[in-house]
Amino acid sequence: MRLAPALVLCTVFASMGCRWRRRRHRAPRPPSVSARLEVLDRARLADHAYGRVGDLRLVAGDVALTVAARPDAPGHRPMMGAVVDVDRGPDDLPDPLLWWRPTWLDAAARPHPMVAAVVDLARCANGSTGVVRTATVDGVALRSHLCVLGPGRFRVRTTASDLPPGATLADDINPGSAAVRVEGRDESWEGAVPTTWVELTEHGTRLRFEATGATVARRSLVHIASETFPAAVTWLAEGASSDRTLTVRAVDPVTPAPMSSPGTLRLAFNDPTGADVPVHVMFARASGSDPVPALGPGAHGFASGRSVYLLDGHGDVSLPPGEYRVTASHGTGWTLHRATVTLSPGAVVEARGTLRSVVPPGWVAADLHLHSSPSPDSRVTLAERVGSLACNGIDFAVATDHNRITDLRPAVRAAGLDGVLVTAIGDEITSGGSALWGHFNAFPLAAVGEAVAPEDAVPPYYDLDPRALFAGARAAGAGIIQVNHPRMPPGIGYFDLTGFDAATGRARDSFAEGFDAVEAFNGIWLETPAKVREGAMDMVGLARRGMRVTTTGNSDSHRLVYEEAGFPRTWVRAAPGDRTTLGERVFAAIARGETVASSGPLVTMELLNDGREGDLVVHVVVTAPAWVPVERVELWQDDVVARRWNVNAPATDGVRFETTTVLRFERDVVVTAWAEATAPLPDVLPYRDARAIGFTSMRYIDRDGDGRVSIAPRP
Repeated sequence: MRLAPALVLCTVFASMGCRWRRRRHRAPRPPSVSARLEVLDRARLADHAYGRVGDLRLVAGDVALTVAARPDAPGHRPMMGAVVDVDRGPDDLPDPLLWWRPTWLDAAARPHPMVAAVVDLARCANGSTGVVRTATVDGVALRSHLCVLGPGRFRVRTTASDLPPGATLADDINPGSAAVRVEGRDESWEGAVPTTWVELTEHGTRLRFEATGATVARRSLVHIASETFPAAVTWLAEGASSDRTLTVRAVDPVTPAPMSSPGTLRLAFNDPTGADVPVHVMFARASGSDPVPALGPGAHGFASGRSVYLLDGHGDVSLPPGEYRVTASHGTGWTLHRATVTLSPGAVVEARGTLRSVVPPGWVAADLHLHSSPSPDSRVTLAERVGSLACNGIDFAVATDHNRITDLRPAVRAAGLDGVLVTAIGDEITSGGSALWGHFNAFPLAAVGEAVAPEDAVPPYYDLDPRALFAGARAAGAGIIQVNHPRMPPGIGYFDLTGFDAATGRARDSFAEGFDAVEAFNGIWLETPAKVREGAMDMVGLARRGMRVTTTGNSDSHRLVYEEAGFPRTWVRAAPGDRTTLGERVFAAIARGETVASSGPLVTMELLNDGREGDLVVHVVVTAPAWVPVERVELWQDDVVARRWNVNAPATDGVRFETTTVLRFERDVVVTAWAEATAPLPDVLPYRDARAIGFTSMRYIDRDGDGRVSIAPRP
């Protein structure tokens, strides 16, 4: 980094003695504090780092704060003046902060965050270099002065003028996925809590914000189904001024207590040719609490919860003595290995197995909605993300972090998984601003060059309506726009937000049709089959509008324990070719609608005639390994089940059901094949009641031959 020319003469006040106009009889200044101000001359490209060309870095010892110092691009969240990154040490380590900025709350507790009009160098009372931020926000003048107190310590004083009655200053602190603590509460706190400090901790770094005087912190976590997602903290001040200090320090990572006389389980898994197979291995005690396995030295993988991910299929695992059920899997397209083992203190026990694919040629397992550490709500590193994908049998994956460009390819190469996993770049366009419209994946997108910050390279997402969001994604190069979790509370489901009615196909004027795919099956609904069925019915509702849209199913994985990558997945029937063109062939197949959304069975449907005479001959095949439950198969005519079969045959690896049938109809229809089970999936996931469901993209039958497929409203 280098300094902007305008700042070169006054970079470090304490050490360079920069001259200032002096007043007579000025009081003595306190001792100088070493600090410096830098101007970024290149974008910060680390997956967790934020900073654009022209942003400021205020450095105190081995800690630096990055301050957004120039306006954001149109269609991006205005963040000028906010602290957007914290660095500790010479390396660019992950930090537990997405942003920190002043805000004011009106009498109804509505926030009015500062977007600075001016961000400038300023000298502090102790002689250190500082940054001053000024703005007028909805009629309130804000001035905030950021200074260095010492190595790793900072002070922020903020004042407001013309606050309306009942209003107060506050801090807007977005901790991303970091652990957040306040006085007297653990990480799970929410609501309003009196506190004089707020602590954020993640990846070995702790930020401690402290206040003078009584304060209250507020937070409302996001609860969806059985999952909880992080949220920003609003930290109130007293009236029209606030005084905060921030201390940044390293903390020792939490390490599990050493096991008492552990046993060693030596694992090794391969395919029928003898080649290693990446596996996800789950451990369950025969009785008692869940085990916490530890990988032995030299193992290529990582542990998470009561499981391990072994990237080359073998490694030693330490466990306390006892009896364990071991389940090793490679996704829903492969057989698995199950065993019960007993470990004695100091003993070494082997568990070996051969796993094989049961999927017919030409089908690619894809996960088109994934998160990792660049997303503010994920702690999963890029190495862990690609490892989890490979171990769960995903062939093709798209990185889709929230409003952030992420390239997984370097992590794939570093893990030695080039022959296993192909990835592409995408973005989850997460709408923001005065009106929210939901989340949309855009892919493929280009890699970010060194001249552009990843947060600047994303398609526009702020204060735009759906039509503008889709247009921005196309302008950024996206060939596929996917509506994510279209009916998900609270306020992030596009279909709910635009009043889309699947029974009639009607929606409010805000509904835009410029998308190609819909995530009809999202991983958060693995234990809620009614929501998955609702997603399939929405696809019929879109056909009632005259739209032809592809069905997808994706994990939306933010974690390693729960929300596992590849559950569900999108099976894509891609044209033949080599690995270098896999992405192009997958995207072309998605555009054609050659997909199956599945958390278990692969359901294929072949139409043996065109249905123009009112008789459609349909061939349905359901393929799955024996461990995936398949109990019922359905054939839908529009969103009505026209045929249903019970699957009673003993479970085998491969084809579980096959039939040819005839549907009769007098008008245009859409046809979908569906398979499901009431029995839950076995211990390949930590969920107790995850269901095996698979269904195809729709086939559109133009009965009257007029070139359109017109679907009648639901009776």
